[in-house]
Amino acid sequence: MPRFISIFLLAAIVGFSHAAEAFEGFLQKHCIACHGPKKSKGDLRLDQLSRDFKSGVDGQVWAEVVEKINAGEMPPEDVAQPTADEIGKVIAQLDVRIREGRAARMAARPAVAHYRLSRQEYQNTVYDLLGVRYDPAKPGELNEDTLWHGYERIGSQLSLSSSHMDRYYRAAEIVLDRAFPATVAETRKVRKTAAELRYGGGEKQQEALDRLGIKRPLRYLLFPGRVQPALSGNWLGQTGPEHSGLYKLRLQASGIRPPGGQPAHLSIGKRTSEETVAGLLELDITAPEDKPQVYELEVFLEMPTQLHFAVVATDVIDRRGGAAFRNAIASRNAYIFTHSSETLLLNPNAPQMFDDKGNGIFSTVILDWVEWEGPLVTATEKSRRHGVLPPEDASADVVAEHLQRFAERAWRRAVQPEELKNYLGSYHAAIQHGEKPATAYRIALQGVLTSRHFIYLVEGDPQPREHLTDQELASRLSYFLWSSMPDDALFTAAKDGALKGDNLKQTVNRMLADDRINRFIDDFSRQWLQLHRVGMFPPDKKLYPDYDDWLEISMRNEPVEYFRELLTKNLTIDSLLDSNWTMANPRLCDFYGLPEPKTGGFQRVALKPENHRGGLLTMGAVLGLTSDGTRHRPVHRGVWISETIFNKTPPPPPA
Repeated sequence: MPRFISIFLLAAIVGFSHAAEAFEGFLQKHCIACHGPKKSKGDLRLDQLSRDFKSGVDGQVWAEVVEKINAGEMPPEDVAQPTADEIGKVIAQLDVRIREGRAARMAARPAVAHYRLSRQEYQNTVYDLLGVRYDPAKPGELNEDTLWHGYERIGSQLSLSSSHMDRYYRAAEIVLDRAFPATVAETRKVRKTAAELRYGGGEKQQEALDRLGIKRPLRYLLFPGRVQPALSGNWLGQTGPEHSGLYKLRLQASGIRPPGGQPAHLSIGKRTSEETVAGLLELDITAPEDKPQVYELEVFLEMPTQLHFAVVATDVIDRRGGAAFRNAIASRNAYIFTHSSETLLLNPNAPQMFDDKGNGIFSTVILDWVEWEGPLVTATEKSRRHGVLPPEDASADVVAEHLQRFAERAWRRAVQPEELKNYLGSYHAAIQHGEKPATAYRIALQGVLTSRHFIYLVEGDPQPREHLTDQELASRLSYFLWSSMPDDALFTAAKDGALKGDNLKQTVNRMLADDRINRFIDDFSRQWLQLHRVGMFPPDKKLYPDYDDWLEISMRNEPVEYFRELLTKNLTIDSLLDSNWTMANPRLCDFYGLPEPKTGGFQRVALKPENHRGGLLTMGAVLGLTSDGTRHRPVHRGVWISETIFNKTPPPPPA
């Protein structure tokens, strides 16, 4: 045995014996007199409690002992008291033993053989299986997943109740309706100009421009303090639920800001008040007034719906100015806008939003036109449905072959024909009752999608075994890295028994390079850091007047984008604690006092030592999570670092 290993083992043994002596010594000196063979207050005999913390026989009792000592209830006041140092050492030792025992029991438990898909995993799986966009978090859809220390994918916590099953049947119906609709929704495109959006066509306003010899076109000025329509229900004609799907939004816009002010921020979503929307799409409008930019985004919309624009007020001046401007205009169509240099000429009696140099008194958005197109189905989405349905005149054998191929993809493993006997029986029974083949086959598909083999990751055999099968390993990999089912390449590798050695390493590298890794990045960073809690205790507006909704959203996204940069660029793990760079958008750069990026969105920004912004711990989201909105809480921050970064929960504070 190498000498350094011998020294390590000896040190460990000596250290353990010293800890045990200190532990037992404390009990003998301060506890056994009241809870021992001569006296047992409260029927508690500490000398008889099991010291085998791994078994957990008396783990709960030891936890109560720790609580009593820590609260100053043991030993009682009328006996000699231990020193604070003695109490601290014993509490720390007991706490470590209790936690180590709990961890050992957790590790010794049999693996979860049936792991239910989380809502996010279900959403991703139906998309990768059938190319269907389905939102399980929509009210009335799948039940919310139980959180465990912020994580929503803990197998032992993902239970299944009767209410779950009712919703899974409904979800399967929706997914199949969208994958194989009775009638295909027509893709439509509509463009609304500024004249149509703002001026009801703009004929009267155009007459005023002609009289004054102004050649510039009418433009739509969006300012803080009032939401404006971005998508109305009748723009695209009939838009019932069958028109739900992917929509492409294009808009041409530019922005104006006050000197030294922030870029205008445009939020698009469902109206929540006269001034705000629930942001579905977020844009920093960085293009200057004379060089408008075309912005293009894609979004999934549940139809019918109505969306609105809202310019997010980013500071106190914006809020006051926007409200004042809104209230000062008596008529909605009274204010005509073409260019900041022509506002006084066009609106001599209206409140002025620009100085003599064309600078805004607050940030505004200038909109030229908006265009919506959809619902869209991509070529990739269509390919995932190809070959799922058998021909109308298919024989029973052909129908069985199609269902087996689909079930193997849906259940993520090889499927034997006898496993599909009941599903095919439902198909044939429906045919005998007069249903069309396509309708009957949908009954079989729905059965596959509501089977435990789809809703769960099923592992394990009646006989215990040490290793996963190749197909189980493929699912483990895909649901870990992609939060979804294996792709064809991973299926094939598992079928060929190739997930071993260098091939396994190459497979993992391929998966890390795939765009689907962003699902892991988004989900893991959000759950690990518990970013859903950001904004639960918003800062006091009087103390922090610059705090706004867009800043909060930006702060919540900052750690996610930072983790994305770290993982995709394979940077060192110590970058989590310190770095000479960060990820920021224009709003964060303005708030942190960093150089503003040239374009909107998150970008890597270099830091100087005096910025004090490297790593996770100085990010606004983390600082906000560990404060109460009015003051800093150093103890809470210390606990957060211990639990989140070092995975170690400190013992409760002493009394």
